[in-house]
Amino acid sequence: MRIDHVPTTHVTEYLTRHDTVLVPIGATECYGPHLAMGTELRLCEAYATQIGEKTGFAVTPIIPFNYSHMFLDYAGTCSANMETIESYVAQVCDGLAGQGFRHFFFINIHAGSLGPLESVCRRLRKDHGAVGGLIDVFSIMRDVAGVTYESKQAPTGHGGEMVTSAAMHVCPELVFMDQAKAPAALRAFTDGVKTVSSGKVALGKSSFMVFSDISDYSPLGIQGDPTFASAAKGAQIWDASLAYGVEAAERFSTMVLKA
Repeated sequence: MRIDHVPTTHVTEYLTRHDTVLVPIGATECYGPHLAMGTELRLCEAYATQIGEKTGFAVTPIIPFNYSHMFLDYAGTCSANMETIESYVAQVCDGLAGQGFRHFFFINIHAGSLGPLESVCRRLRKDHGAVGGLIDVFSIMRDVAGVTYESKQAPTGHGGEMVTSAAMHVCPELVFMDQAKAPAALRAFTDGVKTVSSGKVALGKSSFMVFSDISDYSPLGIQGDPTFASAAKGAQIWDASLAYGVEAAERFSTMVLKA
């Protein structure tokens, strides 16, 4: 049930039976030359909405902006400070908790909001005795899809084969495959290390953090090669990931933390 699609009486009746709410957290940022800036928004909103449809759980409208400072070199990216994201989401959820919601399941699709959302969840527990949790959409896709990727470079990375395939299935109008390009090898910041992402480099058997911008190592604004993406792969990715999300939401809704 999308709470923005029904009158308040429907939500009041829902709260007599359930106290779970799904809160999708999106981002508006560069996804290379072949994907619209709103790709994460559309995927995250569709994921949360479809989980809500299958479980009957309440779903809020999506939060459209995130901490995306690492993409600000690319026109159209919208970013807010982490403390702003935390404060905004916390205030909204505090109001919902005052109405009776006690299980807050954040449907997250962007790494920049992980810290703020953990803080919100801990505040909700302290102030309302609520249970806060989070599911990361792209992590689920990586773990459960069972897809064999053809691209050699970061197939599940930003703008790569995985997310492009999912977008071709869910929101093909946001995909411009005639503009898709394979990125060059990600630029290393120093000898002996391998760039993994805009916050991580690999060295030997482990890794460490370097808080760079994506333009520092990828002029196209992507990490992976999208040119092997397909809607058929996207359907497999989506169906498996959605099934997991439904199971996770149902399991989460029954969780009780110690007093």
